[in-house]
Amino acid sequence: MLNVYCIPGMGVDGRLFKNLKLNNCLIHHIKWETPFKNESLASYAMRLAKQIDTSQSFALIGVSFGGMCCMEIAKKLKPVKTFIVSSSKSRAEVPQKIKIWTNIPLYKYISDSTYKNAAFLLKKQFGVTTEEQSKRFREMLDASPKDYFKGAVHCIMKWDNKEYPESVVHIHGNADQILPHRLISNCDYTIKNGTHFMIINKADEINKIINKELLPFI
Repeated sequence: MLNVYCIPGMGVDGRLFKNLKLNNCLIHHIKWETPFKNESLASYAMRLAKQIDTSQSFALIGVSFGGMCCMEIAKKLKPVKTFIVSSSKSRAEVPQKIKIWTNIPLYKYISDSTYKNAAFLLKKQFGVTTEEQSKRFREMLDASPKDYFKGAVHCIMKWDNKEYPESVVHIHGNADQILPHRLISNCDYTIKNGTHFMIINKADEINKIINKELLPFI
């Protein structure tokens, strides 16, 4: 069986992948760690990569911030496939409304509880649509590591990736309000009405894509 390592979106955990159904694959969930002060995304991603057994072939799946981490890991560890979902391959695909904070580093002074509450208030923009999803989203945010968000946001603010590993398969929704589809270059698969939370809401379509792409490796 092929090992598949999944990295969720910022501040949430492996429960994000509860609807992921892969054929002949063993799914592993990468656990978040608190970023070091002023740590780069590349450095942080490689610390997370210590959870990967590189003695065997493996694939990566990353959502949002997790997809950005997968990009950095893929450049170093050469997975057979790297799937990024509702994410960005490079800084050029990050919207200006996020990048603007790079030169106004107020994000360094925001508490973790404020980040969690803000994310929850914006849940509809993420694509959280039901009461059950809302409950799970809150639970995942509250389960994030202590002092996690400030460092994770810093990683994104300073990320300047321009390299696309050959293994990358980009899956993006055309209804994503966090990372708009119009900014995505060379999108391999576009999910109609897919939101930022589509790994939950459009799991059947995403499962078909990933299973098809992994077929030669299992």
